[in-house]
Amino acid sequence: MPLRLVRSVAHLGAPLVLLAACGPGAEPGATKVEAQQPAAPAQAAGPATPYAAAEQKMHQAMAAASGATLDETWTRKMIPHHQGAVDMSRVALGSTQDADIRRMAQKTVDMQTMDIADLQRWLEQHAPSTGAGPAGDPFRAAEDRMNQAMMAASGEGEVLWARKMIPHHQGAADLSRIVLEQSDDPAIREKARKIIDESMKDIRELEAWLSEHGG
Repeated sequence: MPLRLVRSVAHLGAPLVLLAACGPGAEPGATKVEAQQPAAPAQAAGPATPYAAAEQKMHQAMAAASGATLDETWTRKMIPHHQGAVDMSRVALGSTQDADIRRMAQKTVDMQTMDIADLQRWLEQHAPSTGAGPAGDPFRAAEDRMNQAMMAASGEGEVLWARKMIPHHQGAADLSRIVLEQSDDPAIREKARKIIDESMKDIRELEAWLSEHGG
């Protein structure tokens, strides 16, 4: 290796090691998020697909969402999460004639649009300020698992949509279980239970369709 290149690599080594040592903050408390953590870097939506733009927009918005409490953080993340499902389902509706996929996609659009409005009403009543203050992110691990599984999904047409929506719905259930375990707010707990129930039903329906069409 040329001497000049060796020196360049050695020169970069120290800051790279220093960056690697800067891990996330401490774990948050039960109902209020106490640890301050940097926002997760935006993750790519994987290979170019008809869903890539909607997926990328969702991942970035969820990574940037935070609140002063666990409840607020969850609510602010679930809004772009649901919007991502709406956007991806509209893409599917515009490209498929499969009756079952159209039914499932339209149901996703309708249900998640209503859920977004419900979550926005809660924010207006409990956290009207968008500058509520920085917070830690107890949802990061579940969110990362969802993003990675969605990026790994492969297939064509309706099969790809179904394979992406399964980890998307699983992500909603995982995020909601965290807030259900830690929140004392009755309204938030009710919303979380509803999202878990709806998500698991949707997953079973998508898996049944895939077993017949996409393996």
